[in-house]
Amino acid sequence: MCGIGAFHVVGGEFDPGRCARILLRLLEARGRDASGVAWHEASASGIETMILKGDVKGSVLAESIKPGEIGSTGIVHTRWATQGDPSFNVNNHPIDVEGIVGVHNGHVSNDSSLFARMSDSGYVRKGQVDSEAAFAWLAHGPESQSIVDRMAEIRGNAALLWLETGDGRQRLHAARLTTSPLAMGQMRGGSVIVASTDAILMEAAKRLNIAFEFVHSFEEGDYVIVEGGRISDLISVPMPKKISSVPLSSYGGASLFEKGGK
Repeated sequence: MCGIGAFHVVGGEFDPGRCARILLRLLEARGRDASGVAWHEASASGIETMILKGDVKGSVLAESIKPGEIGSTGIVHTRWATQGDPSFNVNNHPIDVEGIVGVHNGHVSNDSSLFARMSDSGYVRKGQVDSEAAFAWLAHGPESQSIVDRMAEIRGNAALLWLETGDGRQRLHAARLTTSPLAMGQMRGGSVIVASTDAILMEAAKRLNIAFEFVHSFEEGDYVIVEGGRISDLISVPMPKKISSVPLSSYGGASLFEKGGK
């Protein structure tokens, strides 16, 4: 339904801004209604998490990225809008839920239930998209539950990438729950690229003129944390129940929201 990607650069193995632009262009085939990038950026007051997004195609957003603008760890999204008008930018990814900034490919079927269960946390829904529920639940779910336990309660089809807001360790989080694909490549020095599919991942490496030492196609339930050029954790999440009611999208045509579409 959408395209997602990420990068984590160590030792200057490739330019993160160029990687972001390449991923935006390659992932555009998976969604043309909106696009966005988020990244960690060092400032005098610490690490800030920056977001650049809008209701434009990935290739258009790529042209607006200035040299040196993008930090070394970030996430990328191109949107195929199925719920929530892209002209309301809150609906577009990356989604900021006060503590986590994330991108999602798939569908969350129990979004209303998750929001209802968060009523005591004080979190107020900001947009109209089901994806917001996944990240809000990870950030503001019951304190008695670990993030893995919270993830296991997300129902639907989902691949998720996220950053913790202001994370001084500049970690990248990546998880595949059910159905939605996800692939990751790691270079010799530890730098990582993540993309929705193996084909997009390998084409990004080709355009960056880099080679991977290790490639991992995520299994359902895989959750990875990347920090400092290391895959610091590979965690197995109890897989949520699959749903079969979400039709496969045909990326050859226009979505209901696409400019010039229906």
